[in-house]
Amino acid sequence: MSKRKKSSAGEASYHPPVPLPYGFASLVLSGGRLVAVGWEKDRRRLLASIRRDFPHARPAVGDFGGIRNLLSRYAGGDFPVPAEILSLPFAWERVSSFDRKVLESAARIPAGETATYGEVGARAGKPGAARATGGALGRNPWPVLLPCHRVVGADGSLTGFGKGLPAKEALLAFESAARASRQAAQ
Repeated sequence: MSKRKKSSAGEASYHPPVPLPYGFASLVLSGGRLVAVGWEKDRRRLLASIRRDFPHARPAVGDFGGIRNLLSRYAGGDFPVPAEILSLPFAWERVSSFDRKVLESAARIPAGETATYGEVGARAGKPGAARATGGALGRNPWPVLLPCHRVVGADGSLTGFGKGLPAKEALLAFESAARASRQAAQ
């Protein structure tokens, strides 16, 4: 969360951290809109980061209208579909229109699969804009929900992830294993 500017929202609230396959995530809402997903390897570091970036935020009560449930489902290997994710009340005004298109395109990549920066950029209406796509994904205030970790280099290599390549690798491995397990059970 340290890349984000401090929030001036006076009525922000955050939900207790949800354990994920690689660290913890917490939702930050203001005015009923999702302004951030904090994500850190360490739970205490996550809470310190939220308090730093959202100094007026208070612990929340409730499930944030089911958004926390989506994170819990993800952690259990039951991956929300793009329509569920994109129907969430994201505070889209916090990102540019290009960033929004890139993040929406990333949300459509199935769990356990990947797409290249070039493919995501083309789907966002900017073919040949792999670098700009990488920049937009690097500014993603809603990681895991809008899965920037599913975007890879043109040669399929794991590149550019704000939480580090081990986190990206762990999430992709978790998703692939959970997906394979579900398919085997069917």
